[in-house]
Amino acid sequence: GIPHTRVYSLTCSDEAEALVGAAVDRFAEAVKAGRDPDNYVFFLGRENFPATYGAKAYSLEQAQVVRDHAQPAVVIAASGALLGQALAAAQTLSAAGTETVVINPAIINHPDVRTFKTHLERAGGRLVTVEDHQLIGGMGAMLTHALLQEGTALKVRSLGVHGEFGQSAYNAIELYKKHGLDADAIVKAVRSLL
Repeated sequence: GIPHTRVYSLTCSDEAEALVGAAVDRFAEAVKAGRDPDNYVFFLGRENFPATYGAKAYSLEQAQVVRDHAQPAVVIAASGALLGQALAAAQTLSAAGTETVVINPAIINHPDVRTFKTHLERAGGRLVTVEDHQLIGGMGAMLTHALLQEGTALKVRSLGVHGEFGQSAYNAIELYKKHGLDADAIVKAVRSLL
């Protein structure tokens, strides 16, 4: 909620390279033009990230549709390291006959409402948000608020941390399972909307 600050939760090294580079360029352009530049905050977990999830391009403003389907039952919005869990859940659901769209929101505090609205219309407004952050004030809360402000009818399940302080684990998946953020929990959340 800090003015002139843009927050990103990065999913892979390609996205990190593209968005950090674009932010540096945009910062330099603003300074050169005599404007106060925005601040950029990037979160990248400690997991072993893949080089890419297959996005063709990355943008400081646009969400990336990582998995698409012409007739999705649900849209899954997954940020940061949890994109991999969302894709695993989408694969499990697809094998059982339920298709989903998986979207990486990229920018957390200025949601790309247009991209989400397009896909939510095809999914009957069903949305699952997944983040390794507190539910209060997190990506899911900001995204659903922005969508509701634009008049989008929603049926939502939001997965995130429920008011606990951070903890350590040998592998992040241990914490994702503990907090109900892993692929199995995402599958369960999607099915609860159907």
